[in-house]
Amino acid sequence: MSDALLTITGSVTIRERIAIPAGSIVTVKVVDAAGEVLAATALPADGVPVEYSLAVDPAFVESPDRLLVWAALRTEAGLWGTLDLAPAGDDLVVLTRVPD
Repeated sequence: MSDALLTITGSVTIRERIAIPAGSIVTVKVVDAAGEVLAATALPADGVPVEYSLAVDPAFVESPDRLLVWAALRTEAGLWGTLDLAPAGDDLVVLTRVPD
């Protein structure tokens, strides 16, 4: 059995073609099928796409192919997020504008 961490990587973007205001933050969480958060990070977002890399302890992963990603982008111009959790294997997570 390997003690190596499981690495989940990808990028977060939005559908709209707007300039992302300085000081914006992307939050990304890796969760299992039960919704348990296994890893999380917050990254500065001066533009999109924003690349992320999260390390997960495989001892807490029952089924790596069932891991999911939740993401949000908080800006002065509004909030974007995942309406549905994305499979962790997706290279690009596209966020949708969340109404005020």
